[in-house]
Amino acid sequence: MYCCTDCKKEFEFVEVVFESHGLDTPPYERRHRCPFCHSGNFFELPDNHCRFCGSKMEKEGDYCSERCRVAGESYFEKQRKSREIFASSPVAKAVREIAEYNKKNGTKYSYGQYFSLKGEGKI
Repeated sequence: MYCCTDCKKEFEFVEVVFESHGLDTPPYERRHRCPFCHSGNFFELPDNHCRFCGSKMEKEGDYCSERCRVAGESYFEKQRKSREIFASSPVAKAVREIAEYNKKNGTKYSYGQYFSLKGEGKI
């Protein structure tokens, strides 16, 4: 949401206009303005949503309720552990190895190409 400092109205989308400044072809200047009074003086209103359920909250904070806080912290901890397990897996290590090799040598080998060539001793 945005709020215009001139007309004090709130709006969800800014109006986009292109000014040609007498040019026949682009590039044109892109300008954003209030859809009500066409002023360029507006600011974005801060939105505060619950980190877990996404509901809009009136007061500042991370969670809308104690139930969401407990559930959210549990969920985010499970996600963190899952990412750690995946990052330490052989597949993730192999993908990092291929990415490093491709970056270092300017190649674009896929997983199969890389290990095929590595097995043949060409890498």
